[in-house]
Amino acid sequence: MKRLIGLLTTLALGLALAQGGPSNLSPEMRQRFEAYRPVLDLVATVGLLDELDKQRGLAFTKAQAQKLLPILRDLQTRTDLKPAEASKILSNIEDNILTPAQLKWMDQTILQQREEARQRREQGGGQNPQMGQGNFQGQPRQGGPGGFFQAVTQGKPYNPFKEQPRAADNLKNLIALLSKR
Repeated sequence: MKRLIGLLTTLALGLALAQGGPSNLSPEMRQRFEAYRPVLDLVATVGLLDELDKQRGLAFTKAQAQKLLPILRDLQTRTDLKPAEASKILSNIEDNILTPAQLKWMDQTILQQREEARQRREQGGGQNPQMGQGNFQGQPRQGGPGGFFQAVTQGKPYNPFKEQPRAADNLKNLIALLSKR
């Protein structure tokens, strides 16, 4: 359930960025936030991989696990995850590791979650936290530098797999799962 909430929050941020993000942002800042979409897409994908593995007929093979583990461990140790790097990693996972059936499940699941988030927003039940007051998952920022928006606006290094507890936990759990193969 935590994974789903984290993913939905990530999707909500993506939707908010698609709608222009916080209203007080300059066009330049909106463009900078939009440039981080590959990072958010990678977080969403990694968040679903554990769930994908539980689907009948879609579990990862030993060969897939061996290809994924070095990528996931790298994500765990990076200080910074640039959008271009996230895009390459995501393309590698989609093009070279996942099967067409796994990709289809991922796409359908993400589309379904986006639709559910849209419906909640329209009904007024899924309002986003004020984007400037917390990190990208809506959690209050801890003291000191950090957080998605601060990193983007100030050009600081940012890796959601290190700095966001849910993304870090999802990644850690996935690595543990795949290591058993």
